[in-house]
Amino acid sequence: MDMRANGQMEYKDHVIFAFESRDQTKSWRIEEIQVWLNPMVDAGGDSRTILNYCLSTDFLDAPVGTTAANYREYALQYNASDNRGIAWGMVDYQNRDATTDDFRIPFPAINQGMIANGRRAINYLILNCITASESKAISSEDNFVNYRIVMQEINVSPIESIMHQVRGMAQDVDTNRPN
Repeated sequence: MDMRANGQMEYKDHVIFAFESRDQTKSWRIEEIQVWLNPMVDAGGDSRTILNYCLSTDFLDAPVGTTAANYREYALQYNASDNRGIAWGMVDYQNRDATTDDFRIPFPAINQGMIANGRRAINYLILNCITASESKAISSEDNFVNYRIVMQEINVSPIESIMHQVRGMAQDVDTNRPN
């Protein structure tokens, strides 16, 4: 997933899993999640980049504009109080300017892994990301978001399936977006 850089905040949402079937007795439990930025970067000097991300079972509301305040308002949806979100994480990167080649490393003091123990996806799984960088020299190609998500298929009872479907309908706060 390409993310714009150039010292601006950027957001993207990306459907990474979609399941449509008449058989509603299937569900997927999230076992493992990894999300990271490309480590090789033309930093143009020492700086930092933040990658904030969440998995959701429905689309989040897009920012109303492109200002930092609009992105901060959008990021408020990346929390446990929004029932569309099922997993959250953040990585703070140090962009290093080296004599032979620039590179990016996760800054371990503030690295927070994805929180998603046993969460389930029924129909859709969407990866939502925000990046913010101090460097105006970093290109979009250098802010490519990579991900790896391991899910285990499980069977659910008809009652569980109905409960998840009702929850999904309750999440659909905007009827103009796919459910």
